[in-house]
Amino acid sequence: MRVSIQLHGILRDQLPPAAKGRTTLELPDAATVGDVLAKLGIERRVLVSVNGRAHVSSEQVLQEGDQLVIYTPVGGG
Repeated sequence: MRVSIQLHGILRDQLPPAAKGRTTLELPDAATVGDVLAKLGIERRVLVSVNGRAHVSSEQVLQEGDQLVIYTPVGGG
């Protein structure tokens, strides 16, 4: 199955500069958000949305054509 990934902020460094923070991954059926993070080598705490649904868990099972947006949490005060 194929899913689209968009990385924001410092996470963009996980991909070559020419990718501009976007890529498509080929994954086995029943892959999870956690599988995507592992494949990209992302070990830090991140927030993930799938198809516009924010803050999904790493156990979320993905489907063909899903669109993931991955970003680091931002704090302020």
